[in-house]
Formats: sequence, structure tokens, C-alpha cells
Amino acid sequence: MKKKEVVLSGIRATGKLHLGNYLGAMKFFAQLSQDDSKECFFFIANLHTLTTKTDPDDIKRDLKEIVLDYISIGIDPSIATIFAQSSVPETCELTWLLGCLTPVADLERMPHFKDKKDKKEALGEIVNSGLLTYPVLMAADILGPRANLVPVGEDQHPHVELARELARRFNTIYGETFPIPELLSGEAVRVPGLDGSGKMGKSDYNTIDLSDSPETVIKKISKAVTDPARQRRNDPGDPSVCNIYALHMLISSGQELAQVLEGCRTADIGCMNCKEILSKNIVNILSPIQQKRAELVDKGLDFPLEILNDGGERARKIIAETVEEVKDKMGVPMY
Repeated sequence: MKKKEVVLSGIRATGKLHLGNYLGAMKFFAQLSQDDSKECFFFIANLHTLTTKTDPDDIKRDLKEIVLDYISIGIDPSIATIFAQSSVPETCELTWLLGCLTPVADLERMPHFKDKKDKKEALGEIVNSGLLTYPVLMAADILGPRANLVPVGEDQHPHVELARELARRFNTIYGETFPIPELLSGEAVRVPGLDGSGKMGKSDYNTIDLSDSPETVIKKISKAVTDPARQRRNDPGDPSVCNIYALHMLISSGQELAQVLEGCRTADIGCMNCKEILSKNIVNILSPIQQKRAELVDKGLDFPLEILNDGGERARKIIAETVEEVKDKMGVPMY
């Protein structure tokens, strides 16, 4: 019997999940979890969150919310392992061990570190060492369960490459231990924000949250930026520069896509008509997710904690075995 490929990915516990998270990553996670040839581990990166967020109540709340989101978008916790990063202390131990093989210069060159460092310095905030060693913790996340496949966004590719390099380096020095993890890419999806400034993010004015009501979706889409050159209803538009059309391409059917494309170019439909169609289609995506989530909430406050407990035990057993082997090979076993 062929051994299953191990898939690992995670999401930071930093607030509500939105349509960009769903279309850009979580929809793909759900598809992977239903693949019988894959063994999937999906974690909530609450240790990573500490590099930029310090309110413990917020972190705990967001953790439980993401568990519900994972399940409501179609990940079955009886098949895939859902766990909190903090449930596996061996991952921190592995971070130290891998850190001893990691040149500081490699970490200082990471785009993520340079970007966060510049932003914090501009605000007069402390640049904590966790921001520098963040990629080593991510490498430990990946190598702990000996992941073969890592589905992540483009901004995380340098971190996965570091994990690959550390796996190769460890195997060369201490003997074959880790598979070399591969980036796993679904269809490349970049979900534009509503304000036209870039991809969908955490801002209330830039995002459609998975929890948004139909009324909220309609209100947000009605205020979204469109083709700036289309000033009047009868002006023809250019869909290629319109955020609303970019969202249609990710969400709407082929027939509707053709309708809004031609209607915009010929001014047969106005921007508000186009937005109404998009709002309807977004609501149709969110409604079953929200219905499933409401059912999960009815299970009580302890339900997400039970999922985390079960998943944490499963993940820790596997990762602890890896770390025990790594420590033994490095000459620092537990005595």
C-alpha cells in the first residue's frame, strides 16, 4: 500500500477570516483534505502570532474562531488533523535545533523580516527576535510532521525554501531524516481588496469577512472601487482595471462573466448592476459556510477546544517522534 503524502499548512490567529483567505487558501485546504492519498495537518499558528500581537484574550478567541472556520469551509476533523501550534511544545524544541544550523544572514535576507522590521522601526516599536527567527519556527512546523507538500501563498515561498535547505543540510550532516518538502500550488488566486489598494486584507473597508451578513456584503460591495475612468452611467468601462470584475472572475459563472464583461464595455449595464450580480454570488458562497458555522456554534463553547485537544494529541505524537530522532542524531537525547 502506497504511503500517504503528508500535507501541512496553517493560518495565523490574527482576526476574522475573509473571502481572500477562503478563495486564496482555505478552499484548496478543504479539497486536499478530501483526497484519500493525502494525510493533512492544518494548524493555527498562535506562536507565530506572538511576533505581532500581544493581547492573550484576542489570541485565544481568534484561535477558537479559526477552528470553527476550518470545519465550516469543509475540513473534516475526523480525517484531517486540526491543531494549535502551542499544543506541540516539541516544535519549539525543533526550532532551536534547526536554528543551530541556520546562518543569521539567511534570516536577515528574508523579505518578511525586512518588511516587518521597517514597519516597526517606522512606528518606533521594538523589533523582537521572533520576527527574525520566524522562518526557523515555520521550518520546524513543516519538518516536524515530515511534510511532503506545503500549500502556502507566494509571500511564504522563501520560508518554505529555507525549510527545504535545512532538511537537506540536516540530512547531509546527520543522515537521511527528513523528506524535502515541496511547495504545493493550486490555481494561483490573488483576491483583490475592495478599496483598490492591493489584495484583500484585514481592513474593514477592504475585505468581505466570512461572517458578513447579506446586507453587509451588499453595503461593502456597493462602496467598492471600480474603473476610475467610468464617471457616468453611459460611459463604457474597462473591466481589466476594475476590482469588481476581478472578483467576478473568481466568483461568477461563465455566463455571468460574459454578461458583465460585454455590458461594461458597451455601457449596457452600470457599475451598480454589476455590483448587484457580484453581491448575490458572494452571498451564495457565504451562506452554506455560515449555516454550517451556526450549527457548530450550537455545539457549545467547548467544541473547538475538543477539536484542538484531539488534534493536538495526534499531531504531538507524530512530531515528538521526529524530534526524539533528531535529538538523538545530534547527540542531545533526553537522559
